[in-house]
Amino acid sequence: MAIFNGTDLILKVSPSSGGSEAKLMHSQNVSMSMNVDTIDITTKDSAGWRELLGGTKSFSLSADGLMDFSATAGDTDVAELFDQMFNRTAVTFTFALATPAGYTLTGSGFLTSLEISGGTEDAPTYSCSIEGTSVLTKTAV
Repeated sequence: MAIFNGTDLILKVSPSSGGSEAKLMHSQNVSMSMNVDTIDITTKDSAGWRELLGGTKSFSLSADGLMDFSATAGDTDVAELFDQMFNRTAVTFTFALATPAGYTLTGSGFLTSLEISGGTEDAPTYSCSIEGTSVLTKTAV
């Protein structure tokens, strides 16, 4: 197993106009969370032990980075995230290494939060969250 530098882990998001996905501008942190709900099937025959079945699968992503009000071509900027959230447009995404290796995770979801903040004498930042919808696909590269 090859351990890699976390700087190489990126989140790419599709533009609302269509076209290819682009990495989030000036991102500093990206994360993905995957969950499986459980269904309790405990009965009187379970001998005092809880028994479960796997239920609905879900996933979410989050990212944060430095805010830039003058977007550069080739990256997804915060204005694009705002437009997709405001229009309730599902985004497609890829969560992977910047230089593909091993596998990528792709899917679609809805932006559920977007925050822009800036403190005194501090760099302005943004953060966003995406709740997945439908299938999350793992593809070997």
